[in-house]
Amino acid sequence: MLKKVMPILALLLGLVGGAASAVLLAPSDTELPVAGEHIAANDLGSDHTDQGDLEIVKLPSQFVVPVIIDNRVRAMVILTVALEVAAGDGDTVRALEPKLRDEFLAELFNLAAMDGFRDELLTRQTLELVKRALTERSREVIGTKTVNVLITDMARQDTY
Repeated sequence: MLKKVMPILALLLGLVGGAASAVLLAPSDTELPVAGEHIAANDLGSDHTDQGDLEIVKLPSQFVVPVIIDNRVRAMVILTVALEVAAGDGDTVRALEPKLRDEFLAELFNLAAMDGFRDELLTRQTLELVKRALTERSREVIGTKTVNVLITDMARQDTY
């Protein structure tokens, strides 16, 4: 019994440790504004002008996407996602969560199949590609333009 459990436990521990180290060691590509500098909503790619009219809904569990190269799983991409919606739309997002997760997984698997995660490191371009694709899918599901996808965590764990 112990011989069957230990490899699974070691794999899970390795995935969690690798994801944590990737998050901690990832370089920051974003620049923070200087104190007193104003950022327009257009600079952030948002459709909103008043941040007080927004609500952030965190999706409770992560998305895990396998990266398949030469018919073998070579890496796992792990994402944590939140949605920025108009105030009051949070209940709608929570009610549509199963549909959103289904659409997001379909889109993430499509991106993986098109070599969207093939690079050794996750880049800013990959992050923007994923955000854009998931935002489009969420707008279709929720039926409103006032939604943006926020990727709160993204890591890649190689399995070589």
